[in-house]
Amino acid sequence: MFDGGNCRLTGLAALTLGAVLTVCGTFPAGSVVCEAKETGTAAAAQKKGTAVTDEQEVIEFVTAYREAFSPEGIDTLEGYVDDPKSTDFQIDVLQNKAMFKLGVSGWENIKVIAKPMSDGKHWVASVSSDLLIDDLDYGIPGLNVVLVESDDEGELKIVIGNDREESDAFLREMREIALSDEIVDHSNEIAVAYNALLAEHPELVELLESMHMKMEEEVGEMLKEQSPMKTKADSEQQKSGADKDSYTVKKGDCLWHIAEEQLGDGMRWSGLYETNKAVIGENPDLLYVGITLQLTQS
Repeated sequence: MFDGGNCRLTGLAALTLGAVLTVCGTFPAGSVVCEAKETGTAAAAQKKGTAVTDEQEVIEFVTAYREAFSPEGIDTLEGYVDDPKSTDFQIDVLQNKAMFKLGVSGWENIKVIAKPMSDGKHWVASVSSDLLIDDLDYGIPGLNVVLVESDDEGELKIVIGNDREESDAFLREMREIALSDEIVDHSNEIAVAYNALLAEHPELVELLESMHMKMEEEVGEMLKEQSPMKTKADSEQQKSGADKDSYTVKKGDCLWHIAEEQLGDGMRWSGLYETNKAVIGENPDLLYVGITLQLTQS
């Protein structure tokens, strides 16, 4: 992803863009985000978990969800998530469609570890898979941690976004499960595989960075096509450079540089993000070419 202050690509996370709630784990970039430890709450949750058949059902559901990230299956993704109308999910779909245009064909070698939560309705699942690119004869390992929810009818859904209000106890248990030995070992395994791949193919970093930049441009164009929000007056103002209250994102931009150039202080990037969160989305490190940011706070 892009760092808000330095605009640097930190790893494969920029291309493993599934519609998921990231709890913990490694988007392989050479290190593990969390320290492994298993606490009593997580262990108790696993002991109280449902039958093995239920665990297998979750594993098969998450596997099918991951397999749907393909040119043929992308339009079926909304059937797997709890809120397909959310901005987060819609952006994720556009990101993946842009990836497919750039030669990504899907994922293989999918492995899912599912752990039940004590409420009997939620599961934390660690999902690893290899990203397939047409021009490469090998897959690129990546990993996500997702939250799965079972509704009153027993139908499973992937929980989308980070804006749901959950109790501190729920979030604490979810984190503890994500920090359990088995899930962190899974993360470590993928990190080791990714680092080994980079050692064998050092040119891969440049390829992924180039694909990420092109993906941003593609998504920006898709957003402009779907939401032509500018009026004729707005366009004329932008053309003449007279509009100082807004800024249109260009290739290579990040919030730090925009705040530094337009507001005179790069440290004001966080305020710029809060003002434009509805346009940018949940990830302040990911900007799309062509979106318009408001420079003045309301």
